[in-house]
Amino acid sequence: MNYAMLVLIFVIAAGVSYSLTPLMEKIAFKTGILSIPEERNVHTQPIPYLGGLAVYFAFTVSMLIVFFANQQLRMESSDKIMALLIGGTLIVILGLWDDIKNIKPIIKLSGQIGVALMLYGFGFRIELLTNPLLGGEMRLPLFLNIIFTVAWIIGLVNAMNLIDGLDGLAAGIAAIVGVTLIIVALYLNNYTSVFVLAALAGSSLGFLRFNFHPARIFLGDTGSMFLGLILASATLTGYQHKSATAVVLLIPITALAIPIYDTFLAVIRRIFKTGSIFKADKRHLHHRLLSTSLKQSQIVLFIYLITIYLGIFAFLFVLIPDKYALILLILLALLLFIMERAVVFIEKEIRLRGKLEPDKRKQE
Repeated sequence: MNYAMLVLIFVIAAGVSYSLTPLMEKIAFKTGILSIPEERNVHTQPIPYLGGLAVYFAFTVSMLIVFFANQQLRMESSDKIMALLIGGTLIVILGLWDDIKNIKPIIKLSGQIGVALMLYGFGFRIELLTNPLLGGEMRLPLFLNIIFTVAWIIGLVNAMNLIDGLDGLAAGIAAIVGVTLIIVALYLNNYTSVFVLAALAGSSLGFLRFNFHPARIFLGDTGSMFLGLILASATLTGYQHKSATAVVLLIPITALAIPIYDTFLAVIRRIFKTGSIFKADKRHLHHRLLSTSLKQSQIVLFIYLITIYLGIFAFLFVLIPDKYALILLILLALLLFIMERAVVFIEKEIRLRGKLEPDKRKQE
């Protein structure tokens, strides 16, 4: 592994993102591509949307540099790198279209499925799954192979899109998870994923300087969907044919447990409440934490800490035998359940206090 090249790509991605973000901010103001405050938004004034383009260009530039500078990468993964850049470009176009025109959810979902199928055709596939009960690997039949792969890609794309509700949240999670998966990829000698994740983490970190509260610019759907696509694709690059890494999906699922769990709850909640998964609401984790009177920066830093903890937790899947994976999954599920119950308890306490305060004032 060329560690000097790895560090260089991270620095280039961060530098390009840091340099381009103010330019995108100016372009967004001039063209009117702004996030106008609505009922579901937590910001109170128009904020430019084009931060995702800065992240995309930084990632693309750094990946092209490493591609042309590294002969081994060109020989081993040229098709996948080109497919990833094409897929990333398509998802950015789709996200930019949505940021500007606010397209129908079904059109956006159709575009995501199309990009996922394109990446599947270039070898980004879930072909093996770990059996957490008995250990060992299960090879998926073709139709399940396609369904699992497409579901994984569009699932992470939308998970990152939905978690992007507070300043710095999605970009920070992407940077933390990117670094976590870099460590895993280095441990597994997954050459291609290391550079993809370094470019992603660097470009996210460079952008975060302008996106952390109070944010000057947002990722928009352009950036949040792009981050989700790259994270989903990077986990399908090179892992699937190494017997020591049969728990491949458990690693990113654990590291990304917060956005995945939040998305899962959102889907269930929307189906039972409105009958449509496309009906937006203000019941995401970050919205609920805001109702506790915590500040945006406090909530985001809290979720960062949980994500770092989950990243450490995820690395255990690489170190332990497959037969013990079920134990870790149960512990992870308990952690998420306890966190959910804690938020519910705090919400109830705050509502109760809100009802009691007027009564106390009347008595006085």
